Amino acid sequence: MKKIGKKAQIIILTIILITIFIAFIVINGNTYTIKIDISNENINIENIKVEIDDENIIKCIDKKIENGILKVKIESESEGKTFIQIKNSEGEISKLFSIYVHKFGIITFNEYMGDCNGSIIIPISITIWLLYILFLLFTSYRQNTKINMYQYKNIAYLGIIVFIGVTIWVQISSIFHYNGLINTIDGLLNMFSFSFILLPIAFIVSILVILSNISLIRKEGFNLKNILGILLGAFLCFTTLLPDFMYKMLYSATWIDIHNQNGYGLYIYNFVETFILLSITYIECILIGTIIMGVKSAKHIPKFDKDAIIILGCKIKKDGTLTNLLKSRVDRALEFAKMQKEKANKDIMFVPSGGKGNDESISEAQAMKNYLLEKGINENNILVEDKSKNTYENIKFSNNLIKEKIENAKIAFSTTNYHVFRAGNIASEQNLNYEGIGAKTKIYFWINAFIREFIATLYTERKKHFIIILSIIINVILAIIITYINNNI
Repeated sequence: MKKIGKKAQIIILTIILITIFIAFIVINGNTYTIKIDISNENINIENIKVEIDDENIIKCIDKKIENGILKVKIESESEGKTFIQIKNSEGEISKLFSIYVHKFGIITFNEYMGDCNGSIIIPISITIWLLYILFLLFTSYRQNTKINMYQYKNIAYLGIIVFIGVTIWVQISSIFHYNGLINTIDGLLNMFSFSFILLPIAFIVSILVILSNISLIRKEGFNLKNILGILLGAFLCFTTLLPDFMYKMLYSATWIDIHNQNGYGLYIYNFVETFILLSITYIECILIGTIIMGVKSAKHIPKFDKDAIIILGCKIKKDGTLTNLLKSRVDRALEFAKMQKEKANKDIMFVPSGGKGNDESISEAQAMKNYLLEKGINENNILVEDKSKNTYENIKFSNNLIKEKIENAKIAFSTTNYHVFRAGNIASEQNLNYEGIGAKTKIYFWINAFIREFIATLYTERKKHFIIILSIIINVILAIIITYINNNI
């Protein structure tokens, strides 16, 4: 039998859960128990009076006091709306509630789409559905990282996992104080509070990004790549605060009324506010995924079965010696070679890679070779690639050289920790499944690298992100429509 695809699994689960919760509500929804706390009152059940405006719609079938809680049980008779007043002869309690009876005799309390008997199955079903999606996402993430961890879809998976995780947390918390369908919708719409939780962090990160970018610009010069962090930090802070600015601007506006629940202005504002903050929450989750994947890639240690390790070049000093950044890459390759020798008793070939720049006295590869020789590496165990001008060519030209020497070679690469994921992704673009190892560097390189990979993830996986954002739009519209109907019936 052909294996059922993940999309089909989600559709089948959706149909099953919808069928279950509809059946559950239909079976249990024709009765409802109104609960009133009277623990501070000395009231006798015989003095409790239940008055119903239209007894053709509902009837009272039981009333009792348990542990200081007055429980009045009602049953539906016919479809419609009525009011029920609960009071006692001494006038110590007097409560008026609206009751709606829908098709199949389902009673909702106080609101058209309010609480009903058995309706708690709704958030439970949503939680089960989201948990299963989370399981499928995590399974896909694990499978993909085992095949190749340096793919942008892995970052996308992680970000979506964080986003779904936040949604599940909101749903689970709503179960314990559940109060009807509108309560579920409010919980989902209020998920954007996560963006406010991250706002102080985003603000601090934005400051750090600005400072790191200033340092980076001083060292590497001014260009668009080096100010991406500043732009992103400013964007996140602005869009997170935008709904608050909107509310203050529209609070006393005459051209739109955002205070009347019977008008359209309130719901248009709610849609814009919710969409912006849910989208920002999603983007923040993708950024979190980027950071997690970047750190994981940097800390990864390749398997000890490698035949060669490519050392990715970067700028050298004017005298032909290595900068601290490049020296750390070579030292990290030497560390890996030592670890592999100790763990697997297998030697490795060093492949320093990097051509000669216009302002360099020798090629980067030659400078690295000289350093390796100083460290006692045999010249026969060094394969120099000195034609490349960028990371793409580093990997491509080095791979061609290694293939000429070693058939079916297993290859690793050494670079700076912030650069591991990008270099691995560049190898993936050439259908090369390399493992990388990262050398430590200054924090300002890290921050800019995260921003760069975050933007690259948004672009590379844009179809996936578009579907998520479109789903957010559709769900927010549906939620706003349901809220409007509930408030205007």
